[in-house]
Amino acid sequence: MKVASVLLPVAAAGLALAQSAPTTIPTILGIRGANSGGCFSATSMNLALNSNSLKLDFADMRASVNPTDAYDSEAAICVMSIELGAFPQGWRFALSDVTYSGHAKLVGGARLHSFAVNAYFQWEHLKNNEPIDEPTVKNASGSYLMNIPEKIVDFGKTGIYDSDFKVNIPNGNVAWSPCFTGQEYSYDDKMQVQFQFQAYLTKEGFPKTGSGVFGRATGPALTADFNVVWEKCDPAQRNSWGQFRMGDYESCQRLDPSSGTDGQPTVRW
Repeated sequence: MKVASVLLPVAAAGLALAQSAPTTIPTILGIRGANSGGCFSATSMNLALNSNSLKLDFADMRASVNPTDAYDSEAAICVMSIELGAFPQGWRFALSDVTYSGHAKLVGGARLHSFAVNAYFQWEHLKNNEPIDEPTVKNASGSYLMNIPEKIVDFGKTGIYDSDFKVNIPNGNVAWSPCFTGQEYSYDDKMQVQFQFQAYLTKEGFPKTGSGVFGRATGPALTADFNVVWEKCDPAQRNSWGQFRMGDYESCQRLDPSSGTDGQPTVRW
């Protein structure tokens, strides 16, 4: 069986100062999937995190195209997030690249046109811990650690495709996580990474039904394997981190029937 491979050099930009990994790596506190199409990420995923890699195995990904539309297309999308804790003091991390691997079976004129991936790191810090009748005040910051909207592969372009594949996607715009203080494993700080994985299926001019299925007789349908790199840093810089920032955002639960909110949360910033 032939193996299709698209391997590009790892992006070096922003990684010149990357050092060896810390002895302590973050703990995975929770995994959550949402708003996925053609992928049951919340119930059919395995995840492994170590000092130099983050590996996600998806058990099922599917997409199909309409036989009545010669130019139909569809995306198989996995959306999920992991909550992290117990960070190493004086370190931050980045994602240098991701490698998609698996097996694809494409028939009826279907073609696997491209892959996409993004990873968004979000940090919420609780500023107060007042009684329940007082508003909760938080700061929120976030940055895209990786955002690749399209990596063209065109598997199946020359006909029926039934092969293993491996596609490396370098991160050409490396961004670092916040610099950790080592105290984030608490109620006051919530840190999570939100992921979106996409495979785009099209058939462009073929009148027959097209379908795309990822998977082998055994093993995951699709694997996304990130290379994780670490850098020592000054934790005092943490409060200025983030491409997107929102300060002093408040939320409270109003329980007074006369307020007219029927017990729904009120948010203000």
